Amino acid sequence: MSNDASQKTSNNKFIKKQNGFSLVEAVVAIFIMTVGLIGTAAALGYAIHYGSISRNVTSAKSIIFAQIEEIEALRNSRRLDFKQIANVGGVDNTNTPAVFGGFSTGFKEMSLNPGPDGVNGTDDDLLDAGADGIYGTADDFENPALVRSGYRRQITVTNLSGSMKKVEIRVRYFGSGGVVGELAGVCYLNDESRLTR
Repeated sequence: MSNDASQKTSNNKFIKKQNGFSLVEAVVAIFIMTVGLIGTAAALGYAIHYGSISRNVTSAKSIIFAQIEEIEALRNSRRLDFKQIANVGGVDNTNTPAVFGGFSTGFKEMSLNPGPDGVNGTDDDLLDAGADGIYGTADDFENPALVRSGYRRQITVTNLSGSMKKVEIRVRYFGSGGVVGELAGVCYLNDESRLTR
């Protein structure tokens, strides 16, 4: 007769029956699980890395679209005349209701504040009104706390003709591992303002 834990042999000696896994089977199982976990960890690392890149690209696209829309709105609302939409040094302020300094040249830190002129992408974007809250006084200062970290923007306005301009906006963004990406958007602006209803 047999028992679960032991078995009687012909010599009347009891031999224990071995249940469970052998050491080799356990080591093989642990090895397989380790390979699977390492693969999963690598996949998660890639997912986090590319998720960060995707988020930065999406933000860069939003920055470009917002800047293009703002420039079109400045023209459409007649806040800026068509001839004023230019980079620093190329602005024509003759016979215009307001003086505009122009869009900054080169890559500049992006600001959370459009500055005293109310236009994003100009040299005064990081300017803070100081303690008195009034722009143009002695206590005005460049405030690094207004910088939108991780992004730099360049706006290039090119005159194609008397009635057509090319506006190119480039945004550099910083990804994981110190990699710098760059995204560009281009629009063509004519001198016909449109009213939105």
